[in-house]
Amino acid sequence: MYKHYDKNGAAIGLYDSEAERATFENGVLTFYFPKDGFWVLPDHTANPAGEPVRTDASEVRFHLLYEEEEDFHCYVFDKKSERKAVRRRWTVSELVSALNSGKYRLDFQDRYEGGYKELIFGCELCQKKKPYRRECRLWLSVRDVTYCWNEFAECCRE
Repeated sequence: MYKHYDKNGAAIGLYDSEAERATFENGVLTFYFPKDGFWVLPDHTANPAGEPVRTDASEVRFHLLYEEEEDFHCYVFDKKSERKAVRRRWTVSELVSALNSGKYRLDFQDRYEGGYKELIFGCELCQKKKPYRRECRLWLSVRDVTYCWNEFAECCRE
């Protein structure tokens, strides 16, 4: 259980947040951020700091709109040369397995809003061996998103 749940997400950012685990159950894709969490922006009612602050361990739940095949698209780019990359599609189970194996972390970089209830994330799959980072794109069609956390980073606790 968490102290804070936010379904709006307008004042929350995943930039530079690394998910280390994931689950996919009953149409809900959940990413777990066990260390530094995600960013809560100054205009969020729960943020007392007046500046962006990180949460502690947290999770984000993406409730897919309809079905996995239609609502989840993950593309991983394998660099073949300085000017050429190969795009490979991963299933949700491949992404979840890769994160849960401990081999990869998913570093969120950019967020865009696409068509009807569509979120697009620019990410990097990070690993400890070469290539250390692989570009990744997530396209999710979502009914809603829930951001969950307990506390803010040490600098902002009351």
